[in-house]
Amino acid sequence: MSFINYRFARRSFLRSIGAAVGLRTILRNLEASAQGVMKAPRLVVTHRPIGTVRPYWVPTGSGTNYTVSPLLKPFTDKGLRADMAILFGLSTQPIPGPGGGHEKGTVTMMTGAATRYTRAGQAEQDDPCADAPSMDQVFLAKAAALQGRPVKSLQFLCDDRIDFQEVSTRCLSYDYAKQAVSVVNGSNYQEAKPMRPEMRPYNVYTRVFGNIMPGDPNIAAINRARANKKSMLDFSRREIARMRSLCPASEKVRLDAHLAAIQQVEVEVGGPITDPSGQTPSSCGIATPPDMNLVGGIDNNASHDNYRNCTAQDNFSGCTAMTSDQAKHEQVARAHWAVLKAALKCDFTRVATFQLSPGTNHVAFGGYWPSNPNAIYMHHPVSHNIPPGAGGVDAFFATAIPTNPSEHLRFLVGIETWYNTLMADFFAQLKAETDVYGNNLLDSTVIPYVTEVAHANHAWNPLPVCIFGGKALGMVGGQFINVNDRSHNDMWYSCARAFGLSTTELRSDAESAKAWSGTPTLINGLWVAPPA
Repeated sequence: MSFINYRFARRSFLRSIGAAVGLRTILRNLEASAQGVMKAPRLVVTHRPIGTVRPYWVPTGSGTNYTVSPLLKPFTDKGLRADMAILFGLSTQPIPGPGGGHEKGTVTMMTGAATRYTRAGQAEQDDPCADAPSMDQVFLAKAAALQGRPVKSLQFLCDDRIDFQEVSTRCLSYDYAKQAVSVVNGSNYQEAKPMRPEMRPYNVYTRVFGNIMPGDPNIAAINRARANKKSMLDFSRREIARMRSLCPASEKVRLDAHLAAIQQVEVEVGGPITDPSGQTPSSCGIATPPDMNLVGGIDNNASHDNYRNCTAQDNFSGCTAMTSDQAKHEQVARAHWAVLKAALKCDFTRVATFQLSPGTNHVAFGGYWPSNPNAIYMHHPVSHNIPPGAGGVDAFFATAIPTNPSEHLRFLVGIETWYNTLMADFFAQLKAETDVYGNNLLDSTVIPYVTEVAHANHAWNPLPVCIFGGKALGMVGGQFINVNDRSHNDMWYSCARAFGLSTTELRSDAESAKAWSGTPTLINGLWVAPPA
């Protein structure tokens, strides 16, 4: 086909598909790949709650010659040692402003900027507003390589049940846009608008992949198709056939990869809509398929400060729950991750935040209380009742694992191990996957794995952080760096270098500059410029 004929055929095709942005994106991706435009850098910020227990998390040794700790072993067991940079000693402590431990910790962890006010009308007055956009949105605004996708960014949350009705612990992303909010001093204040995450995997799925259908996206039609075991691709068979005739011959394999990725996420999320057996694949870890109403624990908009009776003399009544959540918690997390993985693979988005649960969560876990395997306890409530002494609170500051750790401490370690094992599997999935351009997904994605507090005592120093992936962008894994009371923003700046951002660019507008009042510095050895 001549270039002129191709232009006319292409224009006709784009007119025929109307608002089907996804099909436009697939065609542009194929054209870019044929022209050698192959790089697709990505940022995915992942969050786990309630910090860590220091001696179980910090490796021994340093640099590349370290011995992995018990809490980080799930990652090395999945073959991720070379893909993981371990940082201990980061701090948000000097960042000024009001807010509670988990509350302010979550906001400053993500924005790097001071808080100014807390929201009015809350049961507690420690829910801080964000005064600046979050780092994921700053990177998106500043780095051209992250822009131009049909979905600018995605926000995921697997469970939002918390102590009180706060925004701060249940949101990682904040927009440049402002909105008015009532604050504790009684005046109105323009906060950075919270970009509230999606709780239902199927809603994210329809947002990302619903636009492959010709014409306007039709959620009702998608749901009917799912009920009839049809694929969303069935709506686009004619257009896909035309695209196959249009795309460069060398890129037909990549077109197939795009379509396979969409079908795979339908299997993993939709229950599946293309598999007549209706069985969820074993990779999802569930016996029956999720339906379109699959959702994590949703708070009932009441106050749940009921863990003050979480003591032995009260039979831990404030910490217990009737049913455990971990099976559904994992099911929702896996469904969310399946959507995210497919969106990254097809290059429909390059920026996302993925939150497992808030720092003040009420997710209940069974089988982790040492003396009573049948007991079910809630994560955050237990963290508020760690006993004193070497086997309890003192362990947060110790360098060696205590000889006789309390049951509370062992519970916290068990839950963090559970989260790390789940995330290790997710990161390993990216390591085994390539995008439609042929790039390894993990190597082309920078994944900070962060937490809002250092430990259950609400300190913001020393924070434990791991950064996964990004090898093709210059991030250096396979090492442990004890950064010793260094600004958390230096971690963000080191990640920013992977997207070509300098301090000048990060400070180029008043909002993003709020996080960089000091001079950020590169953490030595964490990033090196990749070959051109």
